Parts: sequence; structure tokens; C-alpha cells
Amino acid sequence: MCTRVTLVIIVAIFIAVPARSQERFSFFQASTPESVERMLTMAGLRDDDVVVDLGSGNGLIPLMAARMNPRLRGWGVDIDSTLVEQSNQQARSEGLADRVRFEHRNAFDVDLREATVVTMWLFPELMRLLRPVILERARPGTRVLTSTWDLGSWKADEVSTDIQTVYLWIVPARLGGGWDWDLNVAGRQFKYASVVDQHFQVVEGVVRAGDRREVFEAMTLHGNDITSTLNITLDGLGLTRHEFSGKVNGDMIEGTVKVTPADQATLTLPWRARRTDRSAYFEPTGTALFQPPDQPR
Repeated sequence: MCTRVTLVIIVAIFIAVPARSQERFSFFQASTPESVERMLTMAGLRDDDVVVDLGSGNGLIPLMAARMNPRLRGWGVDIDSTLVEQSNQQARSEGLADRVRFEHRNAFDVDLREATVVTMWLFPELMRLLRPVILERARPGTRVLTSTWDLGSWKADEVSTDIQTVYLWIVPARLGGGWDWDLNVAGRQFKYASVVDQHFQVVEGVVRAGDRREVFEAMTLHGNDITSTLNITLDGLGLTRHEFSGKVNGDMIEGTVKVTPADQATLTLPWRARRTDRSAYFEPTGTALFQPPDQPR
């Protein structure tokens, strides 16, 4: 954990200590309680949170989180064994050792499956190197917070510029790829096949129903919550509006869809999509769809 450091100091340190073959390191300099409290307030701490600090230094972030919420748990990792022992001693002296612990460990080796909040206050290059570790190991919906520096092309979901910049991200579910599902609309069975492109939490997609294809509109991904709308012609029902809302759970999406066929009442149906290695979106279409309307199909 480190406070804002001037660019001159950063450059001087990088020159004096050449990067080794594994990873970069951040030297420790204690942060102020006020700056840490701002970060944790932005996290919106909850009773069931597990706050994990990567590069925990003197342990201020997990300890402050435990002081702010008497139910959550916290732990930190640091590569400096002396700082780890001092942090554990501080947790014991405050009576927080039953909820807060510190481990002598490399941040790249941390298991983040239990984490709901991940904090970092390290040199920007080191945080960028840890970005794929967080995206790979943390659960969708985990809040990630940094101070002073961002995480490159992964755009923050929220930014606070009060005094010192604090960034907040929500780890997105893995939605990119092919998804297929079936719907029974007004007594008719329809098969849907979609392909979704994903860049962190930004998603867009296309979908096929029968021989018609359309683009998802207003597609959003927040943690594992997915919403989108679709207007596509269904055979025998005309232009039909779909409003999807569901949760991504590994290779499944489960939720509901509101379906409104042309000139008909809205139906609310269960929506269960399955991930597929080869979406039916790519199957042959033929040319019949494009014949003039006065010719038989």
C-alpha cells in the first residue's frame, strides 16, 4: 500500500532498481487513515464482505474495514514478512484477529474466490500485472478499488476525484461467446442463437431467430447481471420486442424475458440460455428470405 508518489520519485526508483525477470515491486509508505476511509466508503462495505488487500503493508486497509463494519472479514498479503507480522500483531492488539489476518505471500499467488472486495495501492505497472489475476480468480460482482492510478483499458465503473482519485470496478462475468435458447411464444416454439463480444464489462451481441438476424440493444453487464432488448421478426407473429433480464452462472444464463409480439399483449417467460462452442447463428441461411414479397417462398 503506498500513497501518491511524484513522477520524479517513481522514475528514480525504477532506474535505481531494474525490473527483474518475475514482477515489479512497490516500496511501502504508509497511507493516511483518511484516504483509506474514503476508499472503503466508496466500496459500500456490507456485513458479509471479505476485504482482501493485495500488498497490505502495515495492514491499514483490512484493519480499517473491520473497524468500520463489525461483521465483515478481512485479510491482506504482503511480500515483506516483517510487515505481515507487525500487521497480525496490530490485529491482535485491537481484538480483531478473529476477523482479520495477514499472510506472507506474493500477490500473484493469492486465491481470490472468497473475496468480495479487492483493494490495491501499488505502482501502476504492478496493478496492471495483477489485473488478469483478479479477472481470472475473483467472482463476478467483486468490487475492486485502487487509489491514484487506474487499471489501463479496463475502464472504472465509478471514479471519485475528491482530493485523491479513487477508482471502483465491478468484476464482470464471462459472457463472450455463443449462447443458444428456446422460447415458446403464443404456442409457437422458436430457437434463438446469439454471439456476444466482450471487452471487460462492455458487451454487445447479435442474435438469430429462424432465418432472421438482429442486433441486441441496450446490452449491459454488471457483475453477473445481464440485461438487453431485442426487436426481431418472428414467423407468424411479426415484429416482436424482447426484454431480457438474467444472471450469468458459468455456462448458463437464467432469468426472464418479456415478449411483446406485434398487436398482442406482453408475455413474461422464463429465459434459460446455454453457452455453446459453435452457435447456430453461423448455420446456413439460404436466399428465400430475400425474395420479393409477392413471390412464393
